Amino acid sequence: MSELQIALSKSGLDLSSRMLQRDLQSLYDQGCFGLEKDTRSKPYGWSINSQWRGGNAKVMSSEMAEHYLLLEQLLPQSVPSDVKCSVHIKAEQAFKRFNGHVPEWLSTLPKSSLKVNIDTQLVEKIEHAIKHKRAVSAELYRVLYDEAHWLKFAELSFYNLVEQGGVLMAQFMVGEFHDKCYQMPVYRIRNVHILQKTRREPSNEQLKSLRSAINKDMKQEAIELIVKVPSHSAVNQGFIELGELIDKQQIDDKNVLFTYQTIDSEQLTDELFKCAHWLEVVKPEKLRQRITTKLKAAANIYK
Repeated sequence: MSELQIALSKSGLDLSSRMLQRDLQSLYDQGCFGLEKDTRSKPYGWSINSQWRGGNAKVMSSEMAEHYLLLEQLLPQSVPSDVKCSVHIKAEQAFKRFNGHVPEWLSTLPKSSLKVNIDTQLVEKIEHAIKHKRAVSAELYRVLYDEAHWLKFAELSFYNLVEQGGVLMAQFMVGEFHDKCYQMPVYRIRNVHILQKTRREPSNEQLKSLRSAINKDMKQEAIELIVKVPSHSAVNQGFIELGELIDKQQIDDKNVLFTYQTIDSEQLTDELFKCAHWLEVVKPEKLRQRITTKLKAAANIYK
């Protein structure tokens, strides 16, 4: 069975039958992947014709290369990691087939800059509160005195959702009297409850102050963070969040790999350093080196 067949079959493990049938129908209508449809029963049966089963051929045709590149674009986040890996390998071969140039029709496809799954229900609640100008109560993830906590806020006024560096951010005000505006990643917000109370509206001066603060922090880079943690760790149990989760992979009986989309900041470095006796930063290399430098400095102090 080719990687293509595996991808199509395993994607059904995480998608509803209706969604899978819809996606397969769309690919079938485009003549993709040599798909064949059996309409004698419902849901329809699907197969790949024999000409497309030679996935291990040394020379990839331009048609097959285009379809592997498209498959990589369409592959849902819910597909198992091994399938993503196998499709990515084929897509790299396809990329070489075109001498490093993506076909024009593929390069024009719209791409979402958000590379992660987000809590859609949470986002919908925040959007509802913004649209109807309602205040909310919620919990925010904060680091106080080097300890991470989920803090309950009785009243927040969300007034905007923006995307920054591939991360969805919420802009809000706190309470009834505090004048400062804040911006925080949506993944650091939970348990939003809409209140029967009109939200506060920021003034132009308050918005200008927030924009200045955001521009000052724009030098902070959006990164893909990969960490290796023990299966029994607080990260694996969901008590520590390092960003928006992209992927989670059990690599053996004792360890798990987590991949996050997050912002490279001093606060993130400090959080990772506190866990360095059991958490390993795999990527990016510059962050790994930063933690290593801190560990060496600490070891020198205790010699």
